[in-house]
Amino acid sequence: MIVSGAISTLAGASFFLQAGKDGATLTNLAGYAFLGGVFFLVSALRLKAADRKS
Repeated sequence: MIVSGAISTLAGASFFLQAGKDGATLTNLAGYAFLGGVFFLVSALRLKAADRKS
């Protein structure tokens, strides 16, 4: 959780800095959202597997 929060903080700062530049796009934000979805899916699968073992 701490690592995830740190990554999110760095990404947010990066998005904030990029937003002020000319020609800013949402490409990096889309990549961040995709990876967040992948991490969420992995977490859900791990929780489901842990629930089966209990």
